[in-house]
Amino acid sequence: MSARAYAGKTAEVRRSEQRERLIDAGRDVFAERGYAQAGIDEIVARARVSRTSFYEHFDNKEECLLAVFDTGMKRMGAAVFAAVAEPLAPHERIRTEVSAVARTFAADPAMARVMLVTIVGATPAAERARVEMRARAARIIETQLERYAHWRRRSEHERHIAAIAAMAAIAEAVSELVASGRIGEWESLVEPVTRVVAHGLIPS
Repeated sequence: MSARAYAGKTAEVRRSEQRERLIDAGRDVFAERGYAQAGIDEIVARARVSRTSFYEHFDNKEECLLAVFDTGMKRMGAAVFAAVAEPLAPHERIRTEVSAVARTFAADPAMARVMLVTIVGATPAAERARVEMRARAARIIETQLERYAHWRRRSEHERHIAAIAAMAAIAEAVSELVASGRIGEWESLVEPVTRVVAHGLIPS
C-alpha cells in the first residue's frame, strides 16, 4: 500500500522537501553567521520546520553543516564533469574546468562561502570533509594527467604533487574572491589561473 498522501504529497516527498529546505536554510545561516554563531533555531525558522523535524534529519548542527557541504560537493562535481564531457585540447580543458568551478561557485555565493570559508576548521569532522574535497579535486586532475604521454613517463608522486598544485591554484584564487565578497568577478580569474595551471601541467 502506498504511503498516505497529505496535500497531494506522500510522507516521503514531504520529508525530502523538508530536508532540502533545511539544507538551503543551513547554507544561508552558516554563510551569514559562520559555524560558531549559527543557531538551529534560526535554521528551522528559515526552513519553516520545527526543531523536532530538524532532529529527524540531523543529530546536531555539525551534521547539518556537513550535509550542506556534501550538497555543494555534488553540485560542483556534476558541473565539472559536464563541462569536460567532450574531448578537449589540454589548454582548453584547463580553461573549461577553471570556468566551471568559478561559475558554479558564483551561481550560489552562500554555498561558495560555506564550502570555502565557513567549513575551514569549523569542527574536526568538517575539516576532514574539506581535506577530502581537496583530495578528490586533485585526484580528478591526476587522472587527467595520466592521459598524456609526458605525464605517464613521470612518477606517480610527481603527478600527485602537480595535481595538488594545480588544484590549489584554482581553489585559492576562487576562495580569495569568495572571502572578499567579489565572487561576481569570477570571469576575471579564468585566464590568469588557466595560464598558471597550463604552464605547470602542459609541457613546452
